[in-house]
Amino acid sequence: MAQSELTLESLAARVVDLTTTLTTALQERNSPQPSFSEDAPELLSPAPEVQGPRLQLVETLTKMLHLATGPTEYLIQQCLLPNADGLILDFLNRFDIWHLVPLKGSSSYAEIAAAIQLPEVTVRRFLKQAFTMFFFLEEAPGSDRIVHSAASAYVARDAARTAFIGHCMEDVRPAAAVGVDALQKFYVGHKTHSEEEEHCPQYLASDRGKVRGKAYWEFAESYEEPGRPKGYRAERFALAMKALSQTQLTAQVLEKFDWESLGNATVVDVGGSTGHISLLLAKAHPKLKLIVQDFPDVESSFNEVITTTEYASRISFNAYNFFEPQTLTADAYLFKSIFHDWSDKYVVQILRNLLPVLKSGVHIIIFDNIIPPDHDEQGKPVVPLSTRRLLGAVDLQMFVNHNSKERKASDWTEVVKRADSRFDLKGFYTVVGSPMGIIDIVFNA
Repeated sequence: MAQSELTLESLAARVVDLTTTLTTALQERNSPQPSFSEDAPELLSPAPEVQGPRLQLVETLTKMLHLATGPTEYLIQQCLLPNADGLILDFLNRFDIWHLVPLKGSSSYAEIAAAIQLPEVTVRRFLKQAFTMFFFLEEAPGSDRIVHSAASAYVARDAARTAFIGHCMEDVRPAAAVGVDALQKFYVGHKTHSEEEEHCPQYLASDRGKVRGKAYWEFAESYEEPGRPKGYRAERFALAMKALSQTQLTAQVLEKFDWESLGNATVVDVGGSTGHISLLLAKAHPKLKLIVQDFPDVESSFNEVITTTEYASRISFNAYNFFEPQTLTADAYLFKSIFHDWSDKYVVQILRNLLPVLKSGVHIIIFDNIIPPDHDEQGKPVVPLSTRRLLGAVDLQMFVNHNSKERKASDWTEVVKRADSRFDLKGFYTVVGSPMGIIDIVFNA
């Protein structure tokens, strides 16, 4: 049915069918049902029988909400709500409201206000808006005491999640605000999109009245402000990536590659940060030896994460900049969420830097977003609306921070072959419910 033919009644009927399918699939797996309570499941089952109807249900509900809202109110919402939502998330995160309300407990407005030294009337004003976003709620309607909702409890349980919010609100949002300025400055009058990193909004963004004027990674490493150590943004970004991986069915996607086929192999996790992906591989595949490569100043954080685990003997750290020629010989090289930070010219350079150590049969495994086509041959959407919106948002975030992009399968094929014709793309592998996938490349000398 064409979108213009959809009605509230047809969508409502679809909602009933999908809800029944989803709840039945959860019951058959003895999986908990979604709820608003703070002990609600953080993720539903990764099984395709759950994720398929879940994503279809979200899309159907979104379309139904859009119809019920109407164009007039929709425009007003789009102009007002994104700014307000960002403001509230920034407030909750910078003042760490997440931890001022105890899990399985409550705090009063007055207690929260005293803890963060703001007027109680201001705290009430901001929290009332947070409630409309499903963050926190009053213990009872009209109560002075605040308790956690499912969403706020989820954030409070893991510092990586507050790090991700901080990255998006404090690092990305100021750059996004000057996104159109960057288009006007660098792109008007040009036929093609620049591949230069400095032609992105990040360079025009400012903090505390000072224009950044440098690449995101350099900015994050060098930025300092009163009360926070130099480089805290870089450390926060590394932690934030852990939170992001929790939402992308990372383990399921990772297993789309046949790691057991490598045997007793050495795998280099290029740009692997603190080693959270290598840790997953070490747990699942005892024959693998893993080497995490990243900048030297990441090693201390890596040690904090890895050395206390039972897998420390199989996971080591090697200081490396992937813009330099690779020096380690291995059976496979893994790039998790690396290339979407770079435009094609830099991806080509990174891949070519592997050539000095590559032998025939070595795998280059790219673990990154794979943008599906918009429609199939019959004109039907390939992925649900919520997934398309999320992928589009990540793509724009890559433009804002790095002047890079997310890639379709054809884009990946083009950039890999541009690097070297001896790179043989063996396949693209995805799972339902995740925007990410595995791209398996074998080097043929």
